This record gives sequence, structure tokens and C-alpha cells, in this order.
Amino acid sequence: MKKIFALIVIVAMFTANVNAQNKNYYNTRHEIGITVGSGSTSEILSGLADATSMLVSAAVSSVMTGGAATGYYNYGDAKYIPTITAEYYYHVNKYIGLGGFVGFNGLNRDMYVNWNDNVNGTHHKEKSGEATRRNLSIIPGAKIDWLRMKNFGLYSKAGVGVTFMYEHQKDDEANGLDYSDTTVIPNINLSLLGMEAGSETIRGFIEMGFGEQGILLAGVKYKF
Repeated sequence: MKKIFALIVIVAMFTANVNAQNKNYYNTRHEIGITVGSGSTSEILSGLADATSMLVSAAVSSVMTGGAATGYYNYGDAKYIPTITAEYYYHVNKYIGLGGFVGFNGLNRDMYVNWNDNVNGTHHKEKSGEATRRNLSIIPGAKIDWLRMKNFGLYSKAGVGVTFMYEHQKDDEANGLDYSDTTVIPNINLSLLGMEAGSETIRGFIEMGFGEQGILLAGVKYKF
């Protein structure tokens, strides 16, 4: 990670030096972007948090075992939905943009019923449903342009907002578990270094930092 960061800085400094004779570019005030990132705050928290432990309902136990057993759920490995954000910034001057982003990510886990046959003492495990987490974040923030040129730019971003973390567990049995819960947490985003390149209006970009957009992210933006 340190080598990647150093490489980005070197490329950025070289590009800035080559184009040093150009003035800061300020022909566009609005920018709209879409990003995909990895290692966002809510993604990490969701992966670390266990699904809320639930006992198997009497109805499910009865269907599966005729009532001659007791059981509980456990959960398989997580399958992640990456963090996707839509952002907008309005540039109030050459250096500062105000706006923010809305972000979404999630994960799925298979649910399994573990049950013990109370008659003969045997243990069984069967897939029974799915547990999911869906995270929606709203993060207002600001962007500072360190270098703003016609085809290239360097910048940083920071923001503070909230994330809504929704958990849902659903058993496949008609009378089985159907559990939902929503948690609201404060959240942040800090892009230490962002680098964008392209035309005057359409650019690709990459960023490194931490927070809700991810440790490393990439995207495309439209400037007008």
C-alpha cells in the first residue's frame, strides 16, 4: 500500500512539474461522480459484526424434526456487495467545493439450522435461509483542489455524516424466522489524496484514504 501511495505521489508531482507553466483551470463549477471502493467503514463493521444470534422457532423445529429436537442458527461466510457512491460537489471558488455523497454496500450470509435429535443424540446441519446487511450512508463534505488544471487535478476530501445499517434474517420455512433491525451510526470520510485525469468534462479518478468511500477507490466524474 505504501509503494502504491508513493507511486501516485511521484506521478502527480511529475505531471504537475511538466505542466507548471499552465494556470489553474477554473472553467467548471459542478461535478458529479460515481465511485466503487473497498474497505469502507460500514463494510468493515458489517464484516466484523456477527449476525444477531437467533434460536430456531418451535414451528421450524416441528417441521424439520417432528418436535423431537432443539436447534439454533449459525451463519456462513460473508459475500460482499462493494461500496458504491454517488457524489456531487459545487465549487464556490478555485480551491473549495461543497457537497457530499450517498453510499451503499452490503453483505449476504447463508443461514443454517443446527439441531440435535433429542431421541438418538445425533447432530444435524441444514441450510435454511439467508441473513443480509444493507448499509446506506449520507455524508456531507468538502473538497479542496490542490492542483486544478485543464486535463489533470490533485485534491483531498473530508466529510462527516451518518450510516443506516439494516439487518434482515429470513428463514425459508413459512412459519420460520423473519427478523429485522436497523442501527444508525455516525460516520466519516477522508480522502487524503485524489488524482483525476481526462478531458475538460469527463475524467477518471482514483483516491486513497479511509472512511465510507473506502481505503482505495476509483470512479468517473462529469464536470460542467
